[in-house]
Amino acid sequence: MLDVLNLTIPMFSLIGIGLILKKTNFITEENGKILSKFAFYILLPPLMFSSILAGNASNSLSLNFVVRYEIVTIFIFFITFLLGSLFNLRVMEKGIFGLNAAYPNYGYIGVPLCILAFGIEAAVPLALILLADTFVLLSTLILYSIAQNKHTNLQLLGREILARFFYNPLMLSVIFAFFFSFLKIDIYTPIDTTISLIASSATAVALIALGISLNIKSVSEKKTIILLITVIKLMLHPILIFFIFFYSENINPIWVKTAIVCASLPVAANVFVLASYYKTFSNESAAAITLTTIFSSITVTITLLQIL
Repeated sequence: MLDVLNLTIPMFSLIGIGLILKKTNFITEENGKILSKFAFYILLPPLMFSSILAGNASNSLSLNFVVRYEIVTIFIFFITFLLGSLFNLRVMEKGIFGLNAAYPNYGYIGVPLCILAFGIEAAVPLALILLADTFVLLSTLILYSIAQNKHTNLQLLGREILARFFYNPLMLSVIFAFFFSFLKIDIYTPIDTTISLIASSATAVALIALGISLNIKSVSEKKTIILLITVIKLMLHPILIFFIFFYSENINPIWVKTAIVCASLPVAANVFVLASYYKTFSNESAAAITLTTIFSSITVTITLLQIL
């Protein structure tokens, strides 16, 4: 238990520091957005890139692992989508609602947490989950957008999916890391050292930036729907991931533990970005991100206590 607390307390304390910095006006919300952008585009990709290379991605791909995880992701998304009818949500609102329940915060919490908890061996399964989840969920959401716009053609659909997929810097870092790993390309030592130095600062800056971005006031609105997202995201999602891997064979235990921790993460900050882009369900998404991040300090700790 002490080992888990030694891992989770510092991480969630950094999120708390971000909240305090914003509350005391030491860092404004606008500056927090700049810090968040800096962490997401500059610091986290090198962390992911270097970790995947160190984990020898070329020898450890598993389609069985990805398929099992995505079965649960798709199930969570569509169950939540259907539940949206109970709240009289429109089609795109249901889509963002489902995204809140199915899309964990890999970037700001998942990458640093899994690597700290399980070492560089967690980087490859984390990368596979990140790639598959992002592609599946973005594709599904864009299909709903297409359904509402009869003038949109399949060519535009493909372009939008690819644009949003490759616009994500973590996606690019994963793709480049697999490329370097498969071709066994050695990185020039000064460049490798530079990447390592940048990566070493990613965890602290990303978590503080996440804390600054949280909006406590938004939680007071539409409590029922936000609480439902919280229960599905932090409890149902990891439980289903546990059971789908419980009877699996020939899957590295570290990969299974990484999958369970990923499923227990709070709602991804990117969900709010997408909600804002589609101009729907954005206030609820902001509240869900805030509430799930706060409660995840408890649920992630419990999850790690069960699997470590």
